[in-house]
Amino acid sequence: MVAHGLPEAGMAYFTPADTAEEIVGLAWALEEGSKFFYQGVAEHFSADKEAHEMFTWLVSAEKSHAQHLLETYEALAGAKPDFEKLRAKFTDSMSGTVMEGGIAVKEALAWIQDKGVSESLELAIAMEVNAFDLYIKMSRAIEDKQAQQIFEKLSEEEQVHLEKLAGLLDKRV
Repeated sequence: MVAHGLPEAGMAYFTPADTAEEIVGLAWALEEGSKFFYQGVAEHFSADKEAHEMFTWLVSAEKSHAQHLLETYEALAGAKPDFEKLRAKFTDSMSGTVMEGGIAVKEALAWIQDKGVSESLELAIAMEVNAFDLYIKMSRAIEDKQAQQIFEKLSEEEQVHLEKLAGLLDKRV
């Protein structure tokens, strides 16, 4: 597989974010969307113990990422996020309806309805690759050293997600 396009392409979703706080806030919202997606996938595959456990584990991981980002936002802004202000700027993104990769949660959950575990794992891998790439770019683009470290840590955690997902996919294919 080969990536195409400009390196900045993955940042397109963050173009409207003007400040470090807004970037972190939008990243938080995407993590929330991913959490909702993985919850739906875990429920969809509740009869498949291994898949259910994997997607439930990803729900926990996304919650952890969201918490790291919330703490980063508070450190950068010196206050809790003003979700109303962020919602006004980013509309649907702040309600957990969009996930990593800029994919609508509702559409992704509808897509998996007639798919098997392997196809759902492939979608999750694509999302996690996008998140991994995005967090690397964000760690380079943001000037605040603490935020850089958080994004570097998140990119490392996304890599762990990728390894676990790929391991289960290899086992299934």
